[in-house]
Amino acid sequence: MQNGASGHILRRARRRLSRQTARRARTAAAAALLAAAAVLVPALVTVPAGASVTAGTGGRQPATGPGAATGPGAPERAAGGAGPAARSIRLGSSTVRRCATRPLTYCGAVAEPLDYSRPAASPRIRIGFRWLPATGRARPRGTILAVEGGPGYASTGSQSLYQAMIGPLARTRSLLLVDLRGTGTSAPVKCPGLEHYGRPQHQYGPAFNRLVADCGAQLNHTWRYRHGGWVHASGLFNTAYSARDVSRLLRALRLGRADLYGDSYGSWFSQVFASRYPGQLRSVTLDSTYQVLGLDPWYTTTVVTARRAFSQACARSAACAAAAHGSAWALISALERRLARTPVTGETTTAAGTRGRMTVTAETLVNLVNNAGFDPVVYRDLDAAARALLHQGDSAPLLRLAALSTGFDDTNEPLDGFSDGLYFAVSCTDYVQLFSRSAPPAVRARQYRAALRREPRAAFAPFSVSQWTRMDQYTEAYSACLRWPAPSPAITPISRRPPLVPARLPVLILSGTLDSLTPRLHGATLVARQMGPSARLVTVANLTHVTLQDADDACPAAIYRRFVRDPAGLPRENTSCAAAVTPVHAVGTYPRRLAGAVPAIARPGNTAGRQARQAAAVALASVGDEISRWPLLSGSTDRGLLGGRISFSTGARLRISLRGVRWVADATIDGAAWWNQASGRVIARLTVHPRGGAAVALTARWLAFGAQDQLAAITGSQGHRRLVAVAPAP
Repeated sequence: MQNGASGHILRRARRRLSRQTARRARTAAAAALLAAAAVLVPALVTVPAGASVTAGTGGRQPATGPGAATGPGAPERAAGGAGPAARSIRLGSSTVRRCATRPLTYCGAVAEPLDYSRPAASPRIRIGFRWLPATGRARPRGTILAVEGGPGYASTGSQSLYQAMIGPLARTRSLLLVDLRGTGTSAPVKCPGLEHYGRPQHQYGPAFNRLVADCGAQLNHTWRYRHGGWVHASGLFNTAYSARDVSRLLRALRLGRADLYGDSYGSWFSQVFASRYPGQLRSVTLDSTYQVLGLDPWYTTTVVTARRAFSQACARSAACAAAAHGSAWALISALERRLARTPVTGETTTAAGTRGRMTVTAETLVNLVNNAGFDPVVYRDLDAAARALLHQGDSAPLLRLAALSTGFDDTNEPLDGFSDGLYFAVSCTDYVQLFSRSAPPAVRARQYRAALRREPRAAFAPFSVSQWTRMDQYTEAYSACLRWPAPSPAITPISRRPPLVPARLPVLILSGTLDSLTPRLHGATLVARQMGPSARLVTVANLTHVTLQDADDACPAAIYRRFVRDPAGLPRENTSCAAAVTPVHAVGTYPRRLAGAVPAIARPGNTAGRQARQAAAVALASVGDEISRWPLLSGSTDRGLLGGRISFSTGARLRISLRGVRWVADATIDGAAWWNQASGRVIARLTVHPRGGAAVALTARWLAFGAQDQLAAITGSQGHRRLVAVAPAP
């Protein structure tokens, strides 16, 4: 199963940011970071083959010859000797310039052939990178090389995320971020038709496929060889060439053997790199990986995993398990039949927190099911939303979830954070297809139709083969590559048989049980066997795609950091925490009226009645809803499920202000909640105004991402009656 650009998004457990939070944060940060780098690193330059490229030294010639700083510790010594504010330093044979001071960051670039098969005649492209020296006073112990996924994301755009991931390792290890060719500061592939398509529910079909084909044709008429003739570049942004770029950069920087980390497509790249250049590595971490060798073009393990994962997510959630009856996948099957018969259309809230309209079809449900693999909000909300529609005729929860998911999960970042064109340049060149890439387009189309006819009808049940393959093509490019130019020459990503790495090279593989995008089943398990006896697979319970960028990544982060400190200790490393990660707090019900809400549980000293305890329950549910939605929203406001306004203020604590919010039709909620992302603690001070009843004033406290049996403590009053109660934490 390939990564899917729509699913690559941003992390630390103590900050409690989901992958989507980080992706949102990266969008804002990437522009500033890449702008600084762009001053130093033009996207493309044509220079004579073999010409050197340096960043300049402010009028001073860089040190060369026998006295020049070299070796894994030399760059850091140079940085220390020049002081933390040194404007430029020598890094191996390259000169890099300071592009940020907090944290201290240096930017640089090297020039590499666009076409390695004709290096003398090929134009050169710039490969941009960012290097963060170790922050401690002791001699640095090595370099962590982190590679982003997509394919299409810029590694430099995720700098703050990788800093959070390595945490205290930054004191003893430098961090190297390289934008793979076609992304970020490394000659980004720019295809305006794809970048500005702007129809997240329609990223499939003939019209979209034509834009993909146009992108490939554009690449084949962008660069020329030195003595004339167009470079057939549509096949030159392949993973093998990217690995060669990075290998040459590591040699130039003389940083010693690196600890390679790759997530999603970054892990696919890492398999290729490790198989080709194992001598340049000290360790390898593959986070949410999928196989390079033996990749299934149908990716059927996604739906197999989804069937199990949705059922597990509800069964392990106290609220969902108490409210649901029967299989979660059976419920999704019933929802598919309902939507195939009659799609749902109505007013709802967009991912921008504004009023809009949404239509949910069976194909929309296909995308929601796939998005769940990297977006725990879908696991949290879909079961209860389906029951609300099927059992109560209430479409509001489903419309709102679909609008949020398609508006965020299925919408890509702009350049330079993400390259739509690069996504297809890799997908159409490296990933196995349902047709022969070397065949003419007309033959490919016949082969594709024949493959659809041969696939068993129940393969993706309850969805038909036709429904499933019309999913967002940034998740799986089933038909998008039908007219992409055939690669010439075709470069095999991995050219050796397993084991792919020598036994001396330790490989940590992390896989989340709720990750249906790159499933453990016939994915991570197969990769572990292919990498060889030095690989160890750690399965982390209740996490989605990219365990180290999940909302609750404390356990995988601890495992990863121990591994980097002592790769040889991997066989003995204690990974017991992986089985104990907190399940998703899936929603129990979406009551239409206050009388239908499950009341909070009275505790000694309580004199308030049932209505007050129901009011407390809906107040907590509304705050929990906004905590889950906030990372995916593109702005600082939102609308309540049935109305009202929410605003967010960031700082040491996230403040969530509610005004006239309706979680049910006959009560409004006012007040505020504060979420301390460092500790996970939530404090809410709210007033609920039931229709036909006295206002309920309450204070509630709980721990976000706490255990399923955790109870929120509630105190307050309704009139002269004292409210003392507990309720399951949302």
